[in-house]
Amino acid sequence: MKYPIKAILLTSCLFSQAIDTTFDLSLLAAGKKWAVYNRAVTVLKDEQNKGVYLDEKPGQGVAWLPSFEIGDGVIEVDLKGRNEPGRSFVGLAFHGINAENYEAVYLRPFNFRAESETRRSHSTQYVLVPSHEWHRLRTENPGQYEAAIVPPPSSEAWIHLRLELDGPTVRVFLDNASEPALVVDRIGTEEKGWIGLWVGHNSDGMFANLKVSPK
Repeated sequence: MKYPIKAILLTSCLFSQAIDTTFDLSLLAAGKKWAVYNRAVTVLKDEQNKGVYLDEKPGQGVAWLPSFEIGDGVIEVDLKGRNEPGRSFVGLAFHGINAENYEAVYLRPFNFRAESETRRSHSTQYVLVPSHEWHRLRTENPGQYEAAIVPPPSSEAWIHLRLELDGPTVRVFLDNASEPALVVDRIGTEEKGWIGLWVGHNSDGMFANLKVSPK
């Protein structure tokens, strides 16, 4: 059976989009397709990293893409925090079911090159919001859901964060490293859900080049 060229091209386009989707973050600032929770968003004036800035407020903030869900697959983004202890938490939310229930992996840039080995070991973190935040995980399972980054990047630099979601396992890669900085067994039980750009309590963050590759 012969198919029209337009149909073939459309099928090819949809298939490619399902495998590897890069999102235009300027639509986030324009309020299109995204749902922003507890933050305001502006477009960055950075020619090298065309992305968005989420401002600083009390409580956690997420810029959700509720029209797009992912189960297993890969989520990648470039992000940037600050070298300010207790005021810079930046990462990705995933498997969200609403604005306040999701899993996340985030970074604490102010710990990357801290003099204390203990602080360095708190550089990257997995959480399940709201039931298993960092303080509960650190108390009940010390060292299991957070880790240092070796070698440590600059606290003020753009960092490439890559999450590999594979069933019950999450692998966290930074700056195209061949070995993961953190590997955890998920606490969450959702098979798929929303993805979002995440910042923590009293924290802002910059994000660019969001790419999602469902498995």
